[in-house]
Amino acid sequence: MLFRFFVAAVAITLLTPVLNGQTIDWRDTAAVVAKALERHPALAAVDARIDAAGERTLSAGAYPNPMVMAGMQDKQIDLTNDEMMTMYMVGASQTIPRKGRREALRRTAELQVEQLRLETRSLREEIRRDVLLAYYDLAAADSQISATEQLAVAVDAIVAAARFRYEAGTTIQSDVIRAQLQRSNVEHLLLTYSGRRRVAASRLLAQLGFPVTTEIPRLQLAHATESEAIEATPTVPQDHPALATTANEVEQREQDVRLAKLIGKPDWNLEASYGMRPTEKDMFSVVARVELPIRRKSVIEPQIRAAIAERDAATQRLDEVRRRLLEALGMAWAQHADATRQLLLHEQVLVPQSKLAFDSTLAAYQSGRDVFEAVLGTETAWLRLEVDYYDYLAQHIKAITDFEALQRGARSGASGGGSAAALPGIDSETSASSMSSMR
Repeated sequence: MLFRFFVAAVAITLLTPVLNGQTIDWRDTAAVVAKALERHPALAAVDARIDAAGERTLSAGAYPNPMVMAGMQDKQIDLTNDEMMTMYMVGASQTIPRKGRREALRRTAELQVEQLRLETRSLREEIRRDVLLAYYDLAAADSQISATEQLAVAVDAIVAAARFRYEAGTTIQSDVIRAQLQRSNVEHLLLTYSGRRRVAASRLLAQLGFPVTTEIPRLQLAHATESEAIEATPTVPQDHPALATTANEVEQREQDVRLAKLIGKPDWNLEASYGMRPTEKDMFSVVARVELPIRRKSVIEPQIRAAIAERDAATQRLDEVRRRLLEALGMAWAQHADATRQLLLHEQVLVPQSKLAFDSTLAAYQSGRDVFEAVLGTETAWLRLEVDYYDYLAQHIKAITDFEALQRGARSGASGGGSAAALPGIDSETSASSMSSMR
């Protein structure tokens, strides 16, 4: 019984990656993206941070815990009691923060929750874009492999024609060798595109959380992709999460300014105690304490000026973020326009003409009316243009993907590095330390 359980466990372990791969329709980009977003660790980490920040809002601005005390006062050094002075006492003290300070701390905690939710929106779009870019690179490599394999048939025809003419005595042996070399070059290209495919597949599988050994069927970058277009102009939406995050930072710095100004209005501390004297009347005490904010020039005013400077810096970053987003949108828009023009030229002119030139030159060479250099040149041009077409097709759809991701919330362009932290945001640790220094 134990042996059967062990065999079943091993089988499940070995088959899980395979079953995971089989649950995806690899030709459905929406399904691939949904699978990547399903359990992405970056999103899970942000969700956990949101939960933590939400819990911090419950304690932000709350009254601190009271202090209790108990002991003995005025005991003589020889351990005898002084009937007038020695007493046993209990007491408690409570710090009472000002309402403005509590409101500022609570608002800062709420802003940190909002910031993390904005970060989730941006992160989802960036993950979606990264998955699609890897997917399109994989599909482009597969399309180039398929195109090169089809063109290999044409190269085989060149080899056969060269051999036929050599056997007939109408050409020299070097033509056969050069034709075979060209066939070897095609194999070299196939190896190159296969390497690109493995790299793109590794990127895609990592985003999905699948083992790198997971098999992905050959994909195809459809010609219909060429009809997709960017309908919007390169403008930054007013509700863009990156702008909202920076505006959130400005408000957090405004709360820091408020806290810095409240240093001049310190919190109160109230203390009450009760003392028992065994042979005399009991006593009680009530004491109020407050910090004297007399060192304004050396303590208070520098912190206010620093907080105002941080707020002004955050305000300036709002325009910086807008400009960088506009730059990334403009780059994606320009790349899409360039790829679209190249696609039209390749599909309607260059590829058909190169294929026609090759067919006619090959026929002329087979009949002895043209030289080998001519058929080799037209074959090379056809192969290059056919492969370049899929490069431009991938650039075309990747530019659309990047443009859409930027408009929906991505914080940086794919062509500009694609880092999730490329644009300025709020560092919760820095903000927390800033708050604690002003309490």
